[in-house]
Amino acid sequence: MTVLDTEQDQFVCDGITVVELGGEIDIATAEEAFTRITAAAADGCVVVDLSAVEFIDASGVNALVRALRFATGARHHLLLACPPRQLTRILDVLALGAVLPTHPDVSAARSAHDGSGHGAPR
Repeated sequence: MTVLDTEQDQFVCDGITVVELGGEIDIATAEEAFTRITAAAADGCVVVDLSAVEFIDASGVNALVRALRFATGARHHLLLACPPRQLTRILDVLALGAVLPTHPDVSAARSAHDGSGHGAPR
């Protein structure tokens, strides 16, 4: 069974890596985004900086959810920073905001991770 958000307070964190994504995350680029995120998540907790993302479709959202499953399976946190408005709305509609924390910027995501919440939105 996949580790759920409710168990993330038990993860051991040894720092955090920022993965910057940009441009369009769609069917042509989603797998590359997934690979970059999971490569970092294999070694520790990750903040995905989406500030340069101009567009994200269902393939991109799927890549983020798959990356979250990978990260939690490795007992690491995955947080999103600077999500485009479009992605925030999609996460809200799909009720994924509680398990895939979003933050206004990388600094806020790092602060949330370093605090007792380990990534929970503040």
